[in-house]
Amino acid sequence: MGDSADKHYEEIQALKLAHSQHTDASARHAKGLNDALTKHASVQERMTYLEKMLGDSADKHAAEVRALKDAHSKHAQEISEVVKAQTHHASVPERISYLEKKFGDSADKHARELAALKDAHDKHARGMQNSSDMDATMEERIKYVERLLGDSADSHTKELKALKAAHDKHVGDLTDLRMAHGGHASLPDRMNYLEKL
Repeated sequence: MGDSADKHYEEIQALKLAHSQHTDASARHAKGLNDALTKHASVQERMTYLEKMLGDSADKHAAEVRALKDAHSKHAQEISEVVKAQTHHASVPERISYLEKKFGDSADKHARELAALKDAHDKHARGMQNSSDMDATMEERIKYVERLLGDSADSHTKELKALKAAHDKHVGDLTDLRMAHGGHASLPDRMNYLEKL
């Protein structure tokens, strides 16, 4: 039994040591719990804080929801106005048909006008060809003009010589008259004389 008692004694000592360590750890935990409880807010304080936070958040969220609903209503109204405006416009196929008709009419009109211009040009060209066949050639026309100008220049030269001779004769006659009347007073002198009388 001796071994068994020694074995039990060792086990008891090990249990005492474990119990002592457990007691120390428990005391440390109790102290830590006590410190934690004194540092933390009470359950009532924590509930009040949470209610305040949730209340503030709920008010903020309610305001944001109202703003979103207002914006949604505004957008819905704007979209209905756009849809309403679109009903007053022609559809894309209608607009394309209209443009094709206008351009088609314009192209047909331009084609007719171009054909009319070509016809008028051809007629004018034929008329020019016919008139050039009937008219004198350019060389004949230039000779005719030169002959007229030459005849005219000759007659002008003769008339100019005659005028110059007449002018020279008149200058001589005027000089003779001045010499003949050199003793006469001038008209202003004669007027002054008459006024003095």
